[in-house]
Amino acid sequence: MKSGEVESEGVESEALSDSKVYERPSFFFGIPFGFVLGGVFSRYESLFSMDYDGGSAVVLYRGVCLVSKGDRLSITGEWYSGKKIGVRGNVIVADRVENLSTGLIFSKE
Repeated sequence: MKSGEVESEGVESEALSDSKVYERPSFFFGIPFGFVLGGVFSRYESLFSMDYDGGSAVVLYRGVCLVSKGDRLSITGEWYSGKKIGVRGNVIVADRVENLSTGLIFSKE
């Protein structure tokens, strides 16, 4: 993949780490009335690494995606060169993650 290039590709690989699921604030809605009434609304994102081309790649899935180290995965999404965003190696923003070890499928569709 050339620097700055984005491509959509599917690949089968093995997870090198457990997925980390975290909550990312998306927006705040509130009314100031002496104190603030309202709340912060958020989204979940999952992050893990996978074996790719003799090295590793970082996978970001916008949602809850349960993956354990050593699971066989089939991943489809957009690939980015890590140099462009300050990460060593490649980064994939996944649209679909199929865990072949457990049979679970995580998809945005």
